[in-house]
Amino acid sequence: MGRKSIAKERRTQIIEAFYQCVVDMGLARASIRKIADQAGVKPSTLHHYFSNRDEIIEEAVIYFTDMIFQSFQEQMDALNGSVDQITKGIEFIFSKGMINAEYTGFFLECCVASRNNERIKDTIAQLFDRFRKAIIRHLELMDGFCLLTAEDQQMLAVMVVALHEGIELQWFAQNNAVSLKQALETTLHLIRFFIQERTRSPKKQSEKNEHGKKS
Repeated sequence: MGRKSIAKERRTQIIEAFYQCVVDMGLARASIRKIADQAGVKPSTLHHYFSNRDEIIEEAVIYFTDMIFQSFQEQMDALNGSVDQITKGIEFIFSKGMINAEYTGFFLECCVASRNNERIKDTIAQLFDRFRKAIIRHLELMDGFCLLTAEDQQMLAVMVVALHEGIELQWFAQNNAVSLKQALETTLHLIRFFIQERTRSPKKQSEKNEHGKKS
């Protein structure tokens, strides 16, 4: 095994140890020493591979985001153009693959850390940008989506991310008060409604407005 492979393996080991520390005790208590203990290495080893704890946070966000996106892509590839692919794709973002106590708690801790660190904030921003782009690519399979303007496509992706993040936060605070199944169904209805309204012909829109005035 080459030096680069060993370095990558050791960095991954440290990132996974950091994640487990944050999940078990929270970010504030996840010190360099505790991360090192969890990874089974000396604290000096962490300093050899990472300049500081903030760099570990940045790399951890990227690492676990990659894992989630890979899992999503594998599920979509398995469907191979199935008619259920659109529904299954949106279903994934409301599944335990993206909303669970560990992942959600970890990313919330990272978001708090980003308040006072521009590099971590930028990493979080890149995560959301990647999320929006993935949603746009996925919704291209839906009838009518490609008829939307680029601005409307972006706005729809922003809305879906906002719904996901809001539902995720509420579920994390009180999971028995939130139905992820209902959240999925509502999101799909809103997506279809948005596309239908935005792609409605001017004539039909005018007829709808006139009908509304009469009623």
